[in-house]
Order: sequence, then structure tokens, then C-alpha cells
Amino acid sequence: MFRGTTPTLEFVLPFDTNLLSEAYVTISQRKQIVIDKSMQQCECNENKLIVKLSQEETLKLFCTDMAEIQIRAKTLTGDALASDIIRVWVSEILKNGVI
Repeated sequence: MFRGTTPTLEFVLPFDTNLLSEAYVTISQRKQIVIDKSMQQCECNENKLIVKLSQEETLKLFCTDMAEIQIRAKTLTGDALASDIIRVWVSEILKNGVI
């Protein structure tokens, strides 16, 4: 993932998103939450949870450092779920700031 860009993150779940009452996509670095998107801020499409990040959001990430991404969710029946933690490298950009 590059800082200062607008990536779309797509997560394929093993079940339909209609079974969820709540969900969060959290991105952290250095043990601190940097970006936290609720289900209402995501697009839910069958079994996919799609998150679009802004330039402002990705500029909050430290370059040349790993970011950790995790989905936490609650089903309509009250079960609490968590995905494995996904680790991605955050790449630097030459021209900093929003364009």
C-alpha cells in the first residue's frame, strides 16, 4: 500500500455479509489504531466487504513500516468474530500531501 493514495481493500468472507449486524476494518501501526472503518463506511456485496481509503487516511500511515489489518464483526445471532491479522508493507511516496 502506498501512502497518499486511495486504495480499495476487498475482503472475501466465508459467509454473506447480510449475516452481520456490525463490522469494523481496523488498520494499525506500531500498536496504535490509525484507521478504523465501520460497516456503514464499507460496501457490502454478497460475501465481500469493500473499503475505500482516502489520501488523508493513507497519509497517516508511516512509510517503510508494516501496517496490520483486521476485521472484527458481530453476527445477527450475537457471535463475535475476528479475522487473522493481515500485514502489508506501507511504501513511501516522493511528493507528500494530498494532490
